[in-house]
Amino acid sequence: MGKIYTRFRGKSWYYSFDASFATGGRRKRIEKGGFKTEKEALREGTTALTSLLHGNIALVSEKISVKEYLESWLEIKKGEVRPKTYSNYAYYASSILPMLGEKPLQSTRPRDVDAAMMELRKKGLSHGSLSAILFMLKNAFNYAVYPGELIQANPAQHIKVPRNAPRNIVERRVIRQDKLRELVEAFPFGDPMHMPIMIAYHTGMRLGEVLGLCWDCADLDRKSISVNCQSVYTPETGYVFAPPKTSASVREIPIDTPLVSLLRRWKAQQSANEMERGKAYYYVYEAEGGRIFHLQKQTPPPEGMERRFPVCTDKDGRLAHGSIVKRKMKEHGVNFHSFRHTHATICAENGAPPKGLAGQFGHKTTNLKENLYTHETQRIQQETMAVFECALSSQAQK
Repeated sequence: MGKIYTRFRGKSWYYSFDASFATGGRRKRIEKGGFKTEKEALREGTTALTSLLHGNIALVSEKISVKEYLESWLEIKKGEVRPKTYSNYAYYASSILPMLGEKPLQSTRPRDVDAAMMELRKKGLSHGSLSAILFMLKNAFNYAVYPGELIQANPAQHIKVPRNAPRNIVERRVIRQDKLRELVEAFPFGDPMHMPIMIAYHTGMRLGEVLGLCWDCADLDRKSISVNCQSVYTPETGYVFAPPKTSASVREIPIDTPLVSLLRRWKAQQSANEMERGKAYYYVYEAEGGRIFHLQKQTPPPEGMERRFPVCTDKDGRLAHGSIVKRKMKEHGVNFHSFRHTHATICAENGAPPKGLAGQFGHKTTNLKENLYTHETQRIQQETMAVFECALSSQAQK
């Protein structure tokens, strides 16, 4: 590792070096030619090797496949984006690789990308999933154009999602009272699904924010919740506690009286669950990097772990998993994000000011036509929650 070789072939000089250290031990040789002098080839080879050592793309061989390129691109993204975003990118890459992975990067054409999208459509992927995969591909290939300088044009740039791709396989819609009653009957108080459903319905918080909520961020006396953490899943580390989606997502939101009462009742139930299960009850810990661990209460935690007290747990004390919540909601024909849309719609329909919605939902715009939600002020947010609470009372009387 580290030795750069040069040779003269045809009409130009080439450099090459062993890059197996960057591929987990798998044999790989980086090579590039077209240099006028040996000195120039050596200089550029040194730059490429240094770049690869620092985690940048230095894949310049004509035989580099799309799979190899995306693996290198993902390594770069890992240090630039949030864990959840990286996890999504990795998932989208795994979806497209069966169609494009073995194809040489330099010979990948727009028709190849278009054919791959059509193949994914035939497999039943939704319009939203295809859009996300295509977005990832465009970003990755853009990097290959510049600064990667591996290809001259982005083969995904002008490709569009197939028009016949199904939209809203599980539609995001307003959850009416009859549907909410159905969910409450299916997941009554004490069921691990009950609290995520009710917190989301009463606050409009995102699923990750709901599952990342701990008791030290729920001030029941002041009737407020501080949103400063979320639970997200990454393939490499599993579930982790991570910062919210954006800086605007870090916020304090008021909560209505019915939710306060429900939270008090649930906190007492958690204590009862712990007493009932005794040593079999689990505690939730956060390790370095936010990784979430569950240890039975009699097991001493390793050094460096900090105990957390999440609100949404199962009867054994373990933190609710986002994938399970989504799956169970899907079984009832509900997209969990619909709770967020429902809360915003109820507030907006009953006269809540746009700025109050912005603060409640952690968004940066008051354009209701786009997303119903700018900067928060405590007074306006209190008005927003008062509107929601009145709306609940009105619905209950119908």
